[in-house]
Amino acid sequence: MTNLLAVRATGGPGGPSRSTGANVSQREDLANFITMITRDETPFTSDIGKSSASAIYHEWQTDTLEAPGNSRIPEGQDFLAPAAGGASATPAVGGKFAESGPQRTRLGNYTQINGKTIAVSGTRRAVDQAGVADEYAYQLKKRGTELRRDVEFDMIHSYNVSSAITPQDGSSRSAGGFQSFINSASTVVYVGQFMAPSAGTGSLADNEGTAVLRSTVAASSSTPPTRGSLALTDIDSVMQKIYEQGGKASKIMVSPKIRRDFSDLMVSDTGVVRNIDAGGQLRQSVDVYMSDFGEVMVVPNYIMGLSNLLDGIHGHNHASNKFTSGGRPDAANLAALIYDPMWFATAYLRPLQEVDVGQQGDSTKGMMVEECTLEVRNPLGCGAIYGLN
Repeated sequence: MTNLLAVRATGGPGGPSRSTGANVSQREDLANFITMITRDETPFTSDIGKSSASAIYHEWQTDTLEAPGNSRIPEGQDFLAPAAGGASATPAVGGKFAESGPQRTRLGNYTQINGKTIAVSGTRRAVDQAGVADEYAYQLKKRGTELRRDVEFDMIHSYNVSSAITPQDGSSRSAGGFQSFINSASTVVYVGQFMAPSAGTGSLADNEGTAVLRSTVAASSSTPPTRGSLALTDIDSVMQKIYEQGGKASKIMVSPKIRRDFSDLMVSDTGVVRNIDAGGQLRQSVDVYMSDFGEVMVVPNYIMGLSNLLDGIHGHNHASNKFTSGGRPDAANLAALIYDPMWFATAYLRPLQEVDVGQQGDSTKGMMVEECTLEVRNPLGCGAIYGLN
């Protein structure tokens, strides 16, 4: 079992020797608190909605309106049964009068089981530890925070696709993340040597939940695809695409590095001059960007800057060949997600719960489990920029 006892850091002074001599009776001065600087927020999952699932494949529906056009009819016009492309009549009627219109679309995502284990020895729970009243309770809280971060990673940075595995065969189901739904050129801009998934690799035209971006170079390449820089024109282009589809984005989520690049763009691309206010403060960051199609709040997410070599990226003109070895792209700083939180929800089949495994020998063991998936209520209401460096 992993030793959960704290260890002394090697970066500072080791303290005086107390084995023998005048200092042998001195008590140690160990503060009764524990500090942790690791970031624990989950900007994406904390901001979207919550819903419930009742099966391992969670589904929902989307719909759209027929494109505007001519629905003019003459006085006294008889009924015409709706048909694809409209119906003709004498005298002539507008092409939209008897148009059958778009059909509803059914989307879905598989639930994914996430878990963490905890094991604490009897000794660890019995000894008097600084900053910890109960080692098991401390580990329970810590592992729960880690699980929340893992779910955030899967939803926005894993590039996972929705996939099913035969139940209880020792393998795991995978829930499709943001990139597996938001990948259509209808609302996405690709830069560098990246492009949209092939329309022929999935059952739906835009591969909702079933595919992620691919590269314009062959998967046999020994070097990763090249990337492009963030540009305001790309953000404006995505905002326009979303607007034309009927949506309106309110946030742009990026890694810390891309967050700095975005603030720099406000100077290099627009010529905005930073002024020092009356208090002597120089403001460099940009929190809200007002585009031609609405305001978007810039939200940094540290998880999007983590290294994650992608195994699921397809090469050019291949539906199955994927990058391997040195050619795999790293997802760190690769994307800018432009979206409205209203179009997303975490659908829970089994909310987070502690499974009390109980006492096993001299250890108290437990397990944290939850089963959920990402619900992307309408992919055309969101967009992204993929291929950033």
